[in-house]
Amino acid sequence: MDRYTKGFVVASLVYFFLAAVLGIWMGGTDGAGWVRFAHVHFNLLGFMSMMIYGVGYFILPRFNGRTLRWPSWVPIHFFLANIGLIGMVATAPERPSTGFILFAALSVLSTGMFAVNLGTTMLMEPVKEADEEEPASAAEVSSPGVASAATAGHALAEAPSATPPQPPPAIDPDMRVGEILTRWPQTVDVFVGHGFASLANPEHREQVKQIPITLRMACQRHNVDLDYMVGELNGVIAPSFAARTTSAATEGGLAGKAKAKSPKGKLARGVTIGADHILGEILAAYPETEKVFRKYYGDGCFSCPGQATESVKQSAMMHNVSEKQLLSELNHAAGF
Repeated sequence: MDRYTKGFVVASLVYFFLAAVLGIWMGGTDGAGWVRFAHVHFNLLGFMSMMIYGVGYFILPRFNGRTLRWPSWVPIHFFLANIGLIGMVATAPERPSTGFILFAALSVLSTGMFAVNLGTTMLMEPVKEADEEEPASAAEVSSPGVASAATAGHALAEAPSATPPQPPPAIDPDMRVGEILTRWPQTVDVFVGHGFASLANPEHREQVKQIPITLRMACQRHNVDLDYMVGELNGVIAPSFAARTTSAATEGGLAGKAKAKSPKGKLARGVTIGADHILGEILAAYPETEKVFRKYYGDGCFSCPGQATESVKQSAMMHNVSEKQLLSELNHAAGF
């Protein structure tokens, strides 16, 4: 948890204690009217609401594989919520008053910020980052052309028959499983073969088509290598494209990386560790990465059942660790 998300949880516990003390006061004496007001609002806006704020900010975006839309709002929300609540309690004996209305408005504003920020994060599609590998890929594609130019006679002979670049595969990791099954029914055998046994049932397939789960999320939950799955799916819907892609990869010097993946899609030694690789597979392929996981997650990581299903990306989000820094250290420990 970051500073202000944790601050909401701590503040919640403080208000819970204060509400309990005021409750004893109310039960043992004939307390003033503001005591009841403070007791109720410390419980509702203090204990319950701030606990929801802290847990909601931390858990809900991560469980949906997203980052908070406007993280800079959280500190503002924290101060507005606390100032509004304390101000309302302090000015309660003077109600109605301009001061009370002002502090009440701050509390309402802070609640609205939480609803808008978290609601937008959950309902709107996240902004996709630019693919950093595109320039490298373009360079790899152009490299064979430069090399062939060195053999002028051969290049000139084959230039007229050169085929234009083929379009990218139709299926990508962020496409919904339901959309894939709807557009290409023949892919169901690939899903079933990779452990999605329930999709063999036509009724279940129809249910899945209504669920907004992406291929990336499905592979993470079923512990399936995402790149391997995408390759097989595209091979089913466009076999000729898959064959040309495999051939080009081999000729371009990428065969080593392709062969490093095991047939079952598991992480194998020699493959660079990526954000979607599962922690248990990483430890199995590269035991030397244990020191990195121990550094960031402690000893509990090695007895946690989530190790079998949780990816590097998910674990980094859950533990509030920089994904890029974690990947860098893991690959360094693995010898890359």
